[in-house]
Amino acid sequence: MATEQKHSNYLSEAESRLRKLSREKLRVAVAIIAYLQKIEENEASEKILLNIPDFAKYLREIAQNEDKLENTASNHIASDEEVWQAYLAVEKEWEEVFLKLADS
Repeated sequence: MATEQKHSNYLSEAESRLRKLSREKLRVAVAIIAYLQKIEENEASEKILLNIPDFAKYLREIAQNEDKLENTASNHIASDEEVWQAYLAVEKEWEEVFLKLADS
């Protein structure tokens, strides 16, 4: 009960102070309140997730796997020339297939 009363008192004081601010300062105050609310939501979500059995362990494993993937040669991005040469090779193969079909 005492906690609820303190909460109510804080809300009343905050409202009183907010009403005295200029429009610009009120906008800043609202942004700060939104930021604090987002932090509180994130902390609550984090607590919930960390209470899931082995969640932290799996999260670390995923991060380690991402690091491994970033450092592999399979992540090599082909150059334009490599892509063009592969395209030409496929085109040549299809041309040969079409010629065989035409001959049969």
